[in-house]
Amino acid sequence: MAASIRQKLSSVASRTNSLLRKSVTSIEHTPCVCSCYSTAAKRLEQEPRTAFRTNETDPRKHTIDHVGLYYSVPDEEMAVLKTGVHPWHLRMMKSFNESCMMVRKPALELKGYLDKLNLKHPVPRFLLYGRRGSGKTMTMQHTIQCCHKNGWIIVHVPWAGQWVRGWYKEVAVSTYKPDRYDLPADSAEWLNHFRAQNQGKLTGLKTTSEYIWTKREKAEAGTSFDEIINFGLSRLKFSSDCVGVLLKELREQAELKGLKVLVAVDSVNAFYVQWNQLNALKNIEKKKLQPGEISLVHNFKKMLNPDWTHGVAICAVSEEANDEDRRENFTPVYLLGQEGFEALDPFVPIFVPEYTEKEALSNINYFIDRNWIQNAHGKTDEGKKELMFVSNRNPFNLAKICAQS
Repeated sequence: MAASIRQKLSSVASRTNSLLRKSVTSIEHTPCVCSCYSTAAKRLEQEPRTAFRTNETDPRKHTIDHVGLYYSVPDEEMAVLKTGVHPWHLRMMKSFNESCMMVRKPALELKGYLDKLNLKHPVPRFLLYGRRGSGKTMTMQHTIQCCHKNGWIIVHVPWAGQWVRGWYKEVAVSTYKPDRYDLPADSAEWLNHFRAQNQGKLTGLKTTSEYIWTKREKAEAGTSFDEIINFGLSRLKFSSDCVGVLLKELREQAELKGLKVLVAVDSVNAFYVQWNQLNALKNIEKKKLQPGEISLVHNFKKMLNPDWTHGVAICAVSEEANDEDRRENFTPVYLLGQEGFEALDPFVPIFVPEYTEKEALSNINYFIDRNWIQNAHGKTDEGKKELMFVSNRNPFNLAKICAQS
């Protein structure tokens, strides 16, 4: 009987000890969990994640609140823009495995003007200017994307300097004007560029006049724009003439059919400034050609004249389009020279500055997010300040320096 009672008491004691141990263990672990959550919350408060992206991918809806933020460009729209983006920027986009652009204030200023324009008035001219690498080209691309989404026909020259520099290229006497010179390869390249940028917008557009190429070949009135482009690509001899036909028809039909035409020319000062004897384009007799003697340049100058309606001309000047001894200043008066300034006057100047501190930080944080900056010091606040100081917040210089960080 006594043994039985001792066994029961021992069993009760062991169960009581087990319950006490579980209770103590629970009490010991509870403060640790609370401490972990508290530490994580403090870390989030001390190191807030800087915003450098926006989910608004439609450039038409960008406002001042989006300045300094990156937005993604869909692949189908990037196909329209990529031929006008600088090669180094395209390589970065490929490395990052995404196409992103930053919203800049000059782009919003330009968009604001376009939204309020009366297209029945003569073509207004807007001129982007700023230091080398400040973002003039990307500002133009933002505007091109807006107009593309609004159904405008895009007439875009990615870099006008290509047509006047004396690189090894075929130069032929014009089949239309003996005192002008054609660039068959460059003209065919532009025809492909024009068709790619306006895919689906040229349907229904036809010529209003007859164009005679040779004694046996001609384009009847009512020939579609696609046929003109195909003819220029298959017969390179007439590619420059086909460019001239398309531009002439666009000017004439813009008002009649209510077309909206955006003319965008990067490095427009190349149309007016002469190159030296070493770098200038030459004919077969080694004679230096003036920009106005080149058919492509002559035809695009007409697109910049304010003698037609339902269009907008957006140009950018760049130091690289001038000879090395004429790159001391970045202002339109200096880069365009007297002829160019008088030809484009009056125009609305839009200054494209270097990054603000907010934009520079956003750019650096984007590079960190894409693992473009590998150096641990470059990811600290002190390192970011050094990057901004060394690059002077110039977008191009900042990208080059961060590529080495």
